[in-house]
Amino acid sequence: MDEQKPEDESKNDPSILRMDGPYENVFLNVGNRGDRNAYTRATTPRLLQWAELENLYEGDGFARRIIDIPADEMVRAGYDIEGIEDEHAVKAELEGIQMLPKLALALRWSGLYGGSLIVMLINDDGTLEEPLNINRVRELEQLRVYDRWQVSRHEKYLDPADRRFGQTKIYQVSPVEGMPYFVHESRCIALDGVAVPDRLRERNDGWGDSKLQQCYTQLERLGMSHYWANALMERAQQGIHGIPDLTGLLRSPGGEELVKRRINLVDMARSINNTVVIDKEESYDLKSSTMSGIADIIDRLGLALSAVSGMPESLLFGRPQSGLNSTGKSDLEYWYASIKQRQETILLPAIDRIVTIQLHAMNAYVEDYSIEFEPLTVPSAKEEAETDYTVAKTYEIYANIGALDASEIRKELADDGYQVQELDLPGELEEIEPPEPPEPAAPTPAQLTEDALKKKQLELLDAEIRKLDAEAAAAKDNAAAANKLLSGDA
Repeated sequence: MDEQKPEDESKNDPSILRMDGPYENVFLNVGNRGDRNAYTRATTPRLLQWAELENLYEGDGFARRIIDIPADEMVRAGYDIEGIEDEHAVKAELEGIQMLPKLALALRWSGLYGGSLIVMLINDDGTLEEPLNINRVRELEQLRVYDRWQVSRHEKYLDPADRRFGQTKIYQVSPVEGMPYFVHESRCIALDGVAVPDRLRERNDGWGDSKLQQCYTQLERLGMSHYWANALMERAQQGIHGIPDLTGLLRSPGGEELVKRRINLVDMARSINNTVVIDKEESYDLKSSTMSGIADIIDRLGLALSAVSGMPESLLFGRPQSGLNSTGKSDLEYWYASIKQRQETILLPAIDRIVTIQLHAMNAYVEDYSIEFEPLTVPSAKEEAETDYTVAKTYEIYANIGALDASEIRKELADDGYQVQELDLPGELEEIEPPEPPEPAAPTPAQLTEDALKKKQLELLDAEIRKLDAEAAAAKDNAAAANKLLSGDA
């Protein structure tokens, strides 16, 4: 009796079958073991090491733009320090240690390598391994920038009750040139890379990922698409050389070498003289390859790279937005909003830390100072005129419906940055004290005669009225007496 073979348990293992939804079709092989997509899995991507990242940064122009442009945009417009007495002196000291260029470099390396560290050389009578004594700072001497591959965690905060639990306490810095040294975290500013889960962060020695890690696949596809497009252009015209009895010639001794020599001779003559000389029994023809659709494929790959990098096509590829009535304005607005958000969350804490130390070094520290970034975009003259017109129409409507008077409109315009001259407008008349009424003038003789005549006429009229009232009362009494007499006779 034949031994029964055990059934392959892997065929019944549901863990190896992926189903993208509740649908299954046996005839179309959808959702069952015949579906080729059922075995697709998400795998751990290959972690790019520093050498590969540097090769991409140096050799791929798109990779370099993905790293450089966001860093340059974040520091391009500059900043203001509000609430301190001598802003120019503070900014001059910060320019002396090249704060903005160093921050831009640190932002580049955090994007390229997944993290960077700024070591601040501070004169506070302490060593690099000791915590910073902010109250004894006399000078901020220098800023040094290292990528995360030059830095390792030497010691961490291990107390669970400490708010810094799990964070780095002491860094070991290994410069490309020079001896390694240790530095306390209070003398450093760490700029993290792309956010990753805690397990991957532990794999990265406490750092995030490179921006190019998530863009690598699309960078590779786009780069290879340009390579193959160039190869297709080189073979846009394919020569077809017909040789009589080619099979027999190849079978003969030395025939293969004769065929190669003949082909090379024809190709050389065509390349040099742009002429093809063949035997009467031979044939030579050129077939052109179509290039339609290649540009669309490259554009789609570029769009995918733009999506994963978070950069508009106009900035990444240096070209205007394509499409009918498409200006790319909305993409740029989103881009500048994204840069503004990165300034507030990444750049502002770093600048604030450096400014605080510099103010202590100058004995000018105040609690309520603030740092404001300059606008990233400057409106054109046409845009400013359109904005001013819209503002004027808005306040005109408010004035017509009585919501604001002229003084209130002037105050709000001044608060919005408009220059308003001090004018006495009708809306401000209530603030002016009304003038005292003039004293009445003395009456003239003619006015006195007229007044006396009017008075005499009023007196005569009053006497006439009293006389009529008396006659009416007497008539009323006579009527009453007559009625009484008639009643008695009856």
